[in-house]
Amino acid sequence: MYLPKMKTICKILIAPFIWLLNSCSPLGEPVDAKKSDNHYYNKSKSDIQYSPMGNWFEIQNTAMNADVESFEVLSRHLSRDKNHFYFEAYPITNPSFDIGSVYLKEGDYMSNTAFDKNNVYTFNKDYINNDTIGYIGIVTIIEKANPLKFERIDSEWAKDGTYHFYYDNYIEAEYSSFEKLNWNFAKDSSQTFVRINDKFISFKGDSKTLKTIEDSHYTIDQENVYWISYDDNNKSKLHTIPFTEKNKILYLNNLMVIVENTVYYNGTIIADADAKSFEAIGLHYSKDAKNVYYKNNIIKNADTNSFKKIKGSYEDKNGKYKNGKLAN
Repeated sequence: MYLPKMKTICKILIAPFIWLLNSCSPLGEPVDAKKSDNHYYNKSKSDIQYSPMGNWFEIQNTAMNADVESFEVLSRHLSRDKNHFYFEAYPITNPSFDIGSVYLKEGDYMSNTAFDKNNVYTFNKDYINNDTIGYIGIVTIIEKANPLKFERIDSEWAKDGTYHFYYDNYIEAEYSSFEKLNWNFAKDSSQTFVRINDKFISFKGDSKTLKTIEDSHYTIDQENVYWISYDDNNKSKLHTIPFTEKNKILYLNNLMVIVENTVYYNGTIIADADAKSFEAIGLHYSKDAKNVYYKNNIIKNADTNSFKKIKGSYEDKNGKYKNGKLAN
C-alpha cells in the first residue's frame, strides 16, 4: 500500500534535478533523429553539437563549427557540410575524395564506412598534442576493397567477393575456400594463415591437416603444434613446436601445453619440468613432482605436495602466493 506513495515521492524529489539538467543543457533538437542520436543543434541553431546519445553531462559535448545550412547527418559517426566531411565532431584533415560524391550503405557495422565510385573508406580520429587543435579526423582507403561489393560481417571481418578483410587489411587467400579456424588461425585450400598483430599473414603449415587444438586459439597439423604468445605490449609471435607422436600432445589451458616430453608455457619451454607429473594449477601456476612454477619460473621453496588453488588464491603450507611470490 506504500508503493504508490513512494513512487510519487521519488518523482517529486527527482523532478527538480531533471528540470535543472534540461534547463542547463546546451543541446537543442536532434539534426536527424532517424540517422543519429549523436548530432544536435545548439539552442540557437547556430552550430551543431556532437554529443553521444545526447549525454552532454557525462560523455561529450563538442561544438563542430559546421555550416548549419548545408549540414547533413550520414550516420551516428559521419556527417558533412559544404566545406568538410566529419568523423564524430572532427573535420577530416586528409580527405582523398569529393565530399559531395561520398555515400554510405545500410547494414550492421557500416556506420563508420563510406564509399565512392573508386574506393572504400574508413574513419578514425587522432590526437594532436597542440594547444589549438586537439583531435582531428582522419580517413583511410581500404586497400583492394571493391566499393560495389564491400560489406562488413562484424566489427572485425569484411568481404567483397574477391578478398576477405580483417580489420580492413586484405588477406591474400583463395576466396571461396577461405576458412576461419579460430581467433588466431585460418586457411584456404592451399595456404595457412596466422594473426600477427591484427593482420593475417601466411605461414608454412599443412592446409589439408591444419585444425584447432580442442577448444583453443591454437592449431595442429601432421607435423607441428602452432602456438601464439603475447608479450607485455600485446605483440604476438608464432611458435612452431614439432612432434613425432600426436597422441603425446596434451593441451592444458590457454597458456600451457605438453608436447611429448616437453612442457611449454606461452610458447616457450619450462626448463626441467617433468612432463609425466606436470599439472596446471590455474592459468599461470603449475607444478610437477619436484617444483612449483609461476609462468616459466620455479618458485623457490614452494611445497609441491601442498600447493593448490583455494577459492581463487594459490597457497601451500608456507602461505599464499601473489605473482609467483610468497605474500606473507
